[in-house]
Amino acid sequence: MQSAYSLANAKLAEIRERNEAEFARRRSEVRSKCPEYSAVEAQLHAAGLALTRCVLDGAEQLGTIRQSIEKAQTEKKRILKKLDLPENYLDGVYSCERCRDTGFDENGHRCECLKRMISEYIGVNSNMTELMRAQTFESFDFSLFSSQPDVKGRSVLDVIKKAHAMALAFADGFGTHSDNLYFYGDAGKGKTYLSSCVANRVLSKGYSVYYQSAFRLMDIMEKLKFGRYDEEEAPQAEYEAKYAYDTDLLIIDDVGTEFVTAYSSAAMYDLINSRLNLGKNTIISSNLAPSGIDRQYGERMMSRIVGAYKPIPFIGMDLRRMELGRRKKC
Repeated sequence: MQSAYSLANAKLAEIRERNEAEFARRRSEVRSKCPEYSAVEAQLHAAGLALTRCVLDGAEQLGTIRQSIEKAQTEKKRILKKLDLPENYLDGVYSCERCRDTGFDENGHRCECLKRMISEYIGVNSNMTELMRAQTFESFDFSLFSSQPDVKGRSVLDVIKKAHAMALAFADGFGTHSDNLYFYGDAGKGKTYLSSCVANRVLSKGYSVYYQSAFRLMDIMEKLKFGRYDEEEAPQAEYEAKYAYDTDLLIIDDVGTEFVTAYSSAAMYDLINSRLNLGKNTIISSNLAPSGIDRQYGERMMSRIVGAYKPIPFIGMDLRRMELGRRKKC
């Protein structure tokens, strides 16, 4: 995993290299078909250098130099027309005319092409599966919950509608609030489904998202702490650990199901506490109710969760088993 900015810049470098190769091919083509073009090109190059010196030194030959450039440009157009090629055939090859594939406009601001690529790679770095990337608020299937029987007098559909509304408000207001969400309930109740909906809405707004299981996060941090990565693996692990602290939205799944050690408990608290102090948003998904966090992580952790997270319960049948049942019937 690399930063979205680094990946986007690497992609721009590939684009520049490809376009430069195409431009070189075009120049070679014209030189081959019309040998006199080399002289015109040399004249334009020399006149360009002279023009730069003239502007810097304040010389008086500015008009003469410009006439020389215009004459060479006219000859260049004549050659291209004779070869039945467009006038701009040798003006440079760019995928983005606005920034000429540099990623920045004339004012030094990020070009839209670079912003678009960064957004694409932000999604790549989210660590979400293809299925998760397809789960959105627009496609949320309430029918999965409508046919389920009540749980202890509570309507499963009503509970998920409330969870959906709170998650949607969180996603739509992302970047303007410091809210955090705590999804809790047994496995298969829709916590990851709704987390994916939030993640995709937040990604669409241009923010970074990182989804990871508590087990994997703590495994990374513990191995880094005790030097269990080799030289090749360590940089990647260090980046992932840092990304968990820095990403705009962190989604930690399956909190409470991992094996907790004294170190992992402290590491989890530090991650949660640091993100709160930085004003970074987090969604925690767990099989434990907020009040049960102390059994795994202690009272300090429970206090932070209870004080800074909105609890959202999930109830009902296991959606994975329901889906499996549907497939068998088909």
